[in-house]
Amino acid sequence: MEMLLTETLTIFIVEDNLGDVLLVREALKESSLRFELRHAADGEEAIQAIRKDRLRPDLVLLDINLPKRDGWEVLTEIRSNPETKDIPIVVLSSSGSPEDRERASQNIPSMYIQKPSNLDDFLAVGKIIEGFLRGSLRSAAI
Repeated sequence: MEMLLTETLTIFIVEDNLGDVLLVREALKESSLRFELRHAADGEEAIQAIRKDRLRPDLVLLDINLPKRDGWEVLTEIRSNPETKDIPIVVLSSSGSPEDRERASQNIPSMYIQKPSNLDDFLAVGKIIEGFLRGSLRSAAI
């Protein structure tokens, strides 16, 4: 999937913490990306948006620790559907465990970012995502 970064991107964030959703929105504003942010608060809502509502975002930002159905199930759903399997997925998780990073690499997200613990680093996430979408960045650790 080739994206034109001059167009408005649809970014689908799957995150149960509304504070993190707001931080991601602010972080993306720090980039030069034009975007519309769609949101699901749990894994079940995300899967429904993809299956039933046929949401086809340009990018998915996915937490792995979600209520109802976890991020791993959402990731599997997206990757197993021929219509969505090529959507770039950035796992944005508070987990820094090597097991989660390994599991993520086996499930083929496009990138894994551990959520930063301070505001300045969190705001830098927007630039990291922009670099990734521009193809100049393949992985990130903050």
